[in-house]
Amino acid sequence: MSNKSIKLGAVCYEEYPYGYLEFLDLAKSLKLSWVEFKFEKPLAFRSSSRQYGRIRNLAESYGIGLSMHTSFVGLNIASLDSEEREASILGVEESICAAAEMGINLATIHAGSLPLQDYSESNWEDSKLFNIESINRLLSYARGKDVNLCLENGNAFKKSQLKHGLHPGSLREIADSVDGDLYYTVDFGHGLYLSRDPSYLVSELGIDRVKLSHLHSNSGLEDSHSSLKSGILSLEAILNRSVVEGWDIPLSIEMKNENDLRESIECVYELINTVRH
Repeated sequence: MSNKSIKLGAVCYEEYPYGYLEFLDLAKSLKLSWVEFKFEKPLAFRSSSRQYGRIRNLAESYGIGLSMHTSFVGLNIASLDSEEREASILGVEESICAAAEMGINLATIHAGSLPLQDYSESNWEDSKLFNIESINRLLSYARGKDVNLCLENGNAFKKSQLKHGLHPGSLREIADSVDGDLYYTVDFGHGLYLSRDPSYLVSELGIDRVKLSHLHSNSGLEDSHSSLKSGILSLEAILNRSVVEGWDIPLSIEMKNENDLRESIECVYELINTVRH
């Protein structure tokens, strides 16, 4: 295994105190080859985050590939409330539009959910239908912007919400139900709800269908986005499988602060230097 065989990146976390341009400088200094921007307030609306042409040009000059993590905080595209659902769709569309202006052609989206307190069989079926309808609208909008959408496996640790698209079967069901190509973002940290070694998710969903990924760890009890040096994530298994199966997807480390990001990058490089094939 070598550094060149791993396409290592980072997610520009919403807690980052500056903007997208500054994060690109950080990524270059850390020798990363990919950045995924989160389109959340206030990060996405800072001055340097809105200079889309400069962002595109700077990323190209640094040799850094880009993707967009569309808005999801406070949004629910599968809501039973039509006004909330419409506002959520518009929020995601705004993210897609920004991505297109930056020359980005891959964007992560989240499926919707049903609050646990609202559960009934009929409400769940309605929410599933609304989820598909909303994703169809988003796919149509994204096609017009030359952006491919990638559905992320959700965080199942939050018990107050019944989420659509948590495991491979439900993700494939959604992708098979929509009109057009819907790809996947594999979140390995979320995958810890299913296994200590969630690397199998890529081949399960199809190596040609998985375009993006997120790397973070946790205790197996909550979605803490902890450093890769902590928690139960089998990072070595993920790195090994990525080489053996020939993944071409960026492995984007998704932390909540710079210290954990730096520590996680060191962890990846330490494993690369010690593992032999």
